[in-house]
Amino acid sequence: MNAVLQVRDLVARRGSGSGRFELRVDALDVHAGEVLAVLGPNGAGKSTLLLTMAGLEAATRGSVERITDGAVTMVFQRPIAFAGTVQHNVRIALRSQGVATDEIDRRSADALAHFGIAGLSLRRASGLSGGELRRLALARAFALEPSVLLLDEPFDDLDSEAQESLSYDLRSALERTGVGVVVVTHDLRRAVMVSDRMAVLQKGRLEQVDARQTVLEHPVSPEIARVVGMTNLIPATMEAGGQAAADASHRLPSLDARPAGRHVWAGIRPEHLKVDIGRGEGESIGKAEVIRITTDGVLTTLDLRWGEHLLRTHLVAGRGLAREVRIADTVLLSVRPQDVHILDRPRAGIQPPR
Repeated sequence: MNAVLQVRDLVARRGSGSGRFELRVDALDVHAGEVLAVLGPNGAGKSTLLLTMAGLEAATRGSVERITDGAVTMVFQRPIAFAGTVQHNVRIALRSQGVATDEIDRRSADALAHFGIAGLSLRRASGLSGGELRRLALARAFALEPSVLLLDEPFDDLDSEAQESLSYDLRSALERTGVGVVVVTHDLRRAVMVSDRMAVLQKGRLEQVDARQTVLEHPVSPEIARVVGMTNLIPATMEAGGQAAADASHRLPSLDARPAGRHVWAGIRPEHLKVDIGRGEGESIGKAEVIRITTDGVLTTLDLRWGEHLLRTHLVAGRGLAREVRIADTVLLSVRPQDVHILDRPRAGIQPPR
């Protein structure tokens, strides 16, 4: 894919003394027609990276280079509206760029319609709800036809229905325009839904950049595994044939070729850990006790005690086993070897990051 923005050897510093923060990014490309989701815990440097890419914060060293002629536009976490109508808010942004009047008419109408607020065009922007204001900010940004669009927490403070609707509209706008999008979000589910690639920051360092599924299933460290939802991290020791022994009686299958005796973390995404009801989904890893059940109406989450270890799996809420299982029940678990991700563990006994 063609890069529209390139970050190279970037160092950006904030503050001084004990409050000093430093962001380091060796290389990061933004591609035309894709969404790059930037993830990381609070304080990892996500917003600093976005501001530096937008040219709103100076880099101490390195470069942020725009490859194409189009602009780099940023939509902030708390979008603002100019005085006047919704339509005026889009038109004034285009007018400031010297766009011809007939083109302003076309672009503003198209952008408002695409983000579902054409019916609000004559309403005062100051009276919009939070979700409507976010749609206005995105319509205004897309009307400018940038090459790169930087979004800081675009789903923040929206309810789940509004988040899902905005996610679909954002993907649709991307497919229609081919703009390169970088989105900073703390919401993993939204990141999975909208992104093509993921970049994960830890303590000011860019630790992993790859295709979405690669980052989700093959995180390069236990810390990143936690960030991307691989909540099952079991300390284990490799045995012959790719088996990872969690203790004397609990083992996990894998396709890993690390030598026997190596201390490792065995990681399993909750959706890949199966409650075995005889469908032949993977290899049996034995029994576990249900110690907690929670649901959000879509997924039912089971927390399980597997020997001395805690595991988590998801069921579809309101169906089958999710309706029948109770706390203290014993269930059989299974997992496919290819769904067990092995990471080196430098010291035996160290606890996984929380």
